Amino acid sequence: MPNLARISYYLFGAIRRLNWSRDRLEKYENKKLKKVVKCAFENVRFYHDLFKASRVYPGDIRTIHDLSKLPIVRKKEMRQRERDDLISKDFEGEKLQSLTTGGSTGEPFSVYICGKENDWRKAIYLRANVTCGQKPRDRWVAIDVAERAIETSFLNSLFGVFIRQVIPVTWDRQSQLQAITKLDPDILDGFSGVMWLLAKEAELKNIEAIHPRIIFGTGDLADKVSRNYLEKVFNAPYYDQFGCTEVDRTAWQCHERFGYHIDEDSVIMQFVDENGEEVASGERGEIVYTSLFNYAMPLIRYGTMDIGVPVDEECPCGRKLPLMKVVEGRSNSFLVFPDNHVVSPMSFIETLKAFTLAEEIDQYRVIQKTKNLIEICVKKTRENVDEEKIRSRLLANISEGLPKVEKIDLSDVTFEVKFVDEFPLSGRGKLNVVVSYVPAFNTH
Repeated sequence: MPNLARISYYLFGAIRRLNWSRDRLEKYENKKLKKVVKCAFENVRFYHDLFKASRVYPGDIRTIHDLSKLPIVRKKEMRQRERDDLISKDFEGEKLQSLTTGGSTGEPFSVYICGKENDWRKAIYLRANVTCGQKPRDRWVAIDVAERAIETSFLNSLFGVFIRQVIPVTWDRQSQLQAITKLDPDILDGFSGVMWLLAKEAELKNIEAIHPRIIFGTGDLADKVSRNYLEKVFNAPYYDQFGCTEVDRTAWQCHERFGYHIDEDSVIMQFVDENGEEVASGERGEIVYTSLFNYAMPLIRYGTMDIGVPVDEECPCGRKLPLMKVVEGRSNSFLVFPDNHVVSPMSFIETLKAFTLAEEIDQYRVIQKTKNLIEICVKKTRENVDEEKIRSRLLANISEGLPKVEKIDLSDVTFEVKFVDEFPLSGRGKLNVVVSYVPAFNTH
């Protein structure tokens, strides 16, 4: 169970580091990096073998810039090894907490953490929320996986601070809305796509009793229109957050919403091209993580298939954490056209303008079958909705907007609009709005 005293200690330290200079942050980061690398080499068979095969030794990794001496590690490689090969010999696997990813890459994967690491994750997570205005005794409600409901410790309940009430993501929307209304949250968070669906349901049924002070979203791509819609329906500011199960939350928006502050005192985020080389500021790259707190099961140069854009700019808030300007989704969400032009899922969603049909479209999903065939699956809000109206409007939006914005020749591309009864969520409750079966980037 979480240790409230330890979380508080970690949280106070994390908040103080927000005021550190860039030089001080980098020294702290490099110091932790050397410690993690040494631990991995000496205690983890997988990384010991990897380092030796790469002819790299702990002394060769002194700063984050030295990490490029190591290859990028993929889930597939780690899943092929025994659990004991991945866990430090300083820990007993049976006593560690197991966290399983949702498999949005098609490869579900389990990581193992100890109690201290779990408390560190929670402190770093809370830092962003506190910075955006969350208070210890706020009523905090999250739309999340059911197992997260047991994570509030006895001390949290005893002192009544940072108690996170979980509403299972698997519940139907009506039940979720009833539970949220009853709990009357100050803070509402969860998968942004699911909350968007809840906002639509609340507006459709004229439910006005839900009015949180702050909304935090994560897990799904949330375009600007969706974020504005959430803010309008629930009358509260929305702050986007980014991360993955393996290392938890890693980047977040502050009040300025200028970009995403990267938690570099907790995790190193590199943005790399197809050759594994770091991209320049403003360029798109795959996000590669090196955790600075995972000792039970280290993660060094861990490729995620998530795509983001780093920038050298500084947030107007004055904090010195580095920034990621855009989160563009997973590499298997990018659309690839016959001329090999790659379009980000966010760009396609904006072009589709499905929000203009909010009264008719309950939910939709874009599936690219081939470079020449893209399906747009639509779930209607009600049975008597005019399907031809939806089809013609969506296709018109694409044909008019995509060539203009992306400069693409669509003459050899077929877009099919299909109507479905339901969309299954992913294992972790995400919507997976855009899925492509055409490789956009070399991730091997």
